[in-house]
Amino acid sequence: MNHERLITAFYYAIDGIILGFGIALFTSFYLSTSFSSAKIILFTIISCFVIGYLFPHCISLLFKSIWRIFVK
Repeated sequence: MNHERLITAFYYAIDGIILGFGIALFTSFYLSTSFSSAKIILFTIISCFVIGYLFPHCISLLFKSIWRIFVK
């Protein structure tokens, strides 16, 4: 088991918490969906952990692209 990848995945899971809160706020203000905020945050945390573990260099591109959506 590669410990560096696991640690990196935990860091991205923590970033997924922040990203999940942002997406949950965005959906609550601008979209009318049946998803609860807790499900959105949990899904974002799990997906950021998995992507951070399997593809550690690609998740930074994902965060940059999502950042550009919210900034523009």
